Amino acid sequence: MRVIGANKGVLRWRIATRGVSAHSSKPHLGVNAIVAMATVIQALVEDEQRLAGLTHPLVGQATCSIGIIEGGAQVNFVPEHCRITLDRRMLPGETAAGVLAACEAVLDRVRAVHPAVEVMIEPPYLTDEAMETPADAGVVVVASRVLASLGLDPEPAGVPFGCDVTKLSRAGIPGVIFGPGSIDRAHGAVEYVEIDQVEKALDFYRRFLLEFGKDTLQP
Repeated sequence: MRVIGANKGVLRWRIATRGVSAHSSKPHLGVNAIVAMATVIQALVEDEQRLAGLTHPLVGQATCSIGIIEGGAQVNFVPEHCRITLDRRMLPGETAAGVLAACEAVLDRVRAVHPAVEVMIEPPYLTDEAMETPADAGVVVVASRVLASLGLDPEPAGVPFGCDVTKLSRAGIPGVIFGPGSIDRAHGAVEYVEIDQVEKALDFYRRFLLEFGKDTLQP
C-alpha cells in the first residue's frame, strides 16, 4: 500500500564451461568442466564485494544469484560440460550490456589464472532493465496525494522485485507500482492479501483515476 517509484530490473543468463571427457578410472586424461566451473563460481562470489558498492537510495543494493548448476553425464565419466544460470538484479541506470561486460571481465581474470579453463557467456534469455519515475512526475504526485487523503504513507518508495511497469517506462510512459499485500508472502507455501487492504486499494485506484484525469485532462 505504498506508491513505488523505482524497482530493480532483472537479467538472466548462463555461463558454460567445457572440458574433455574421459573414463573416471583415468581422470588425468580428461578436463573436468565441473571443477573448472568451481573456479568460475568462486570468482563470481568474490565479485559480490564490487556489487556491494552499487546501491540506490530507494531499491538498495545490486545483487547476483547463482540459481541453477548442471553438468556431467554419469558418475564414471569425467564431465565435459557444466553450466550455471544467474539472476542479476539491476539498479536504475544499469544496462544489460554493462552487466554482461562486467561479468566478462570477471571471466577474463579466471582465464588469466587458469588458462586451461574454457568458459563462455551464453546470450541472456531474459532482459528487463529497472524503472525509476521522478518524484515530481504527475503520476507520483497524484498517487502520493491520494494516499495521504486515505491516511496512508504518501512517501514514494522503491522495491527490489521486478514488474511489467518497466516496459512502459522504457517506452517513455511514466508509471508507479501500487497494490495490497506484502511481497514477503509471494512464492511461499502460504500466500494471501488482507481483505481490508484490497478494499483500500480499490478506493485508491478509483480516487487516483479521478484525480489524475482531472489533473491531466484540463485544458
